[in-house]
Amino acid sequence: KDLSLRYLAIYGVGTLVAYSYVKYKTPWCIISFGWPFLFIFGGAVLLVRPKHLRIAHRTIGVLLCISFGSSIWLNYFRCSSPDEPYAYVQTYNDIFKLSKPLLKLAKRDPVYYHLTGHLIRSSVYPLPWILGDFDRVGYYEGGNMPANLDGDFLLVQQDKIKDVESKLKGTYYTEMLTIRNYQDPSKLFLSAKVFKEFFPGKAPDFVGNAQNPAAR
Repeated sequence: KDLSLRYLAIYGVGTLVAYSYVKYKTPWCIISFGWPFLFIFGGAVLLVRPKHLRIAHRTIGVLLCISFGSSIWLNYFRCSSPDEPYAYVQTYNDIFKLSKPLLKLAKRDPVYYHLTGHLIRSSVYPLPWILGDFDRVGYYEGGNMPANLDGDFLLVQQDKIKDVESKLKGTYYTEMLTIRNYQDPSKLFLSAKVFKEFFPGKAPDFVGNAQNPAAR
């Protein structure tokens, strides 16, 4: 009979139903309707009759387990699935192609935190957060480029690949990757001298013009 609790129940369930109906999901909207349920569950424990208290505890426990399981499923197994409506502008696992070898080298020897990197694309987030400890990484989001394009690693937006490749002189392993959805793919260049241990027995994919006269 608590009117405030009843209002919170109507508000919370109403916003949850409305949010569930909308196909396009914006995760931070959960702030708007998640908090009323905290009071509802807390009030339920106090308002339930003692003989039904054990059932209430079990029901709440089951709901929490379902929520916990859904969180694990979403965050670790479907975090980058384009079919998952809750994965909103989510970073793809493709970024591991750059971050894993780079961080592995730096963890082994801090000198690798000084590798030179050029990220040439209109939007590079969340890489600036991931590579925050690397002090020689340039972010070229406005269409500009460094005077010397060669580096230990490069990430180049699709429409700039040909221009960049025509000016490179080094030898690189390359892979295509996409940082997140609604974004053009990029080409990753990893210096063959620095990253060769991650490509055992594989020849470099790209040889710059200075080392490949036929490409002139």
